[in-house]
Amino acid sequence: MTKMKNAERLNEIAPSGIRKLFSRAQGIPGVISLGIGQPNIPTPKGLVERVVQLIEGGDNYYSPTPGTKIFREGVAEQNKRDYNLDYDPNNQILATASGCEALYCSLMSFVDPGDEVLIPDPSFLTYPRQAMLAGGKPVWMKPTKELKIDTSNLQEYITDRSKAIILNFPSNPTGEIMTTSELKPIIDLAIDNDLIILTDEVYEKCIFTDDKHIRVSKLAGAYERTLLLNSFSKTLCIPGWRLGYAAGPKEMIAQMTKMHSFIVANAPSAQQNAVGKFINTTEFDVFTNKLRDILKERMIKIVKGFNSIDGFSCRKPEGSFYAFPRTTFHKDYTTSNELSETIFEKQKIVLVPGTEFGPSGEGHLRASFGSITLDQIDEVMTRLKEL
Repeated sequence: MTKMKNAERLNEIAPSGIRKLFSRAQGIPGVISLGIGQPNIPTPKGLVERVVQLIEGGDNYYSPTPGTKIFREGVAEQNKRDYNLDYDPNNQILATASGCEALYCSLMSFVDPGDEVLIPDPSFLTYPRQAMLAGGKPVWMKPTKELKIDTSNLQEYITDRSKAIILNFPSNPTGEIMTTSELKPIIDLAIDNDLIILTDEVYEKCIFTDDKHIRVSKLAGAYERTLLLNSFSKTLCIPGWRLGYAAGPKEMIAQMTKMHSFIVANAPSAQQNAVGKFINTTEFDVFTNKLRDILKERMIKIVKGFNSIDGFSCRKPEGSFYAFPRTTFHKDYTTSNELSETIFEKQKIVLVPGTEFGPSGEGHLRASFGSITLDQIDEVMTRLKEL
């Protein structure tokens, strides 16, 4: 049999450790997984009814490449309603098959081989991998002790190949948010060095403080260089639907649409039309408030639980549905990966090693509380205390 050689672009890209753990835990009795980043709250009934009606009515075919009119107009209306932010649905919004595809299209459209992409350390593991698939070079931005972007010396990351900067808040994996004053030096850096801003705002409705989510595009000087990348997987508890969008300057969206047309052609049509109508209803607001309240209750419990165990210290996440406890115990385990493996083998708990999210993740584990109950959180803490 002929031995096929893989493309060189894959040689330096490690498989997703999260997906590996997710697959490994399937079918093992007694496993409690805090690994995968998805909420387990039932999808809104009204949304499910809408998509069923559309599918039964024949909405099962290709949509226009940029997305259906209903979806793009719905996204534009929601951004205007919630953030007073104007996007023209005709040429500034692109429906994508997930937020991940929106990011991939943006990187493939604007990053040339050798270009550098500034990425927060730690951050979602897809960012550096997709930058590398586009031929780019990930450049980690060092964190503060709170694991936010350290803005004290941002210019040190800039070279003549700097092309883009990725932002994500509430953050995966830390749950941290950023204020307008914290974002200003980052926006100034982008303006001064002509960087494209890619802002992943998929956790916009999962904020536990009194702060209102900030659309980066609303900040002074940001709109004309910012691509808003979003998804409804978390907001509406529909990760299996694979539906997201990109919004930004029409010239940039046009290039992304070209790339998108050759990757997936179009996002799922019935899902687009169902979501496009639903996101501007009262039921949407009621559901997202309920989602936030459920996740906040879990967050409080899991943080309290980790902080009750010797060797764990856990900051209270300001948003998302992740805790990122620091581990300072068990001298026998020298890395987060070893500790994660031991916890899985001995206690049947899935926790993701912090190093999946960047160098500063060493000494941390990520715990997703999106898909576990309050009773399961109690059981997790009981098992960890027995380790």
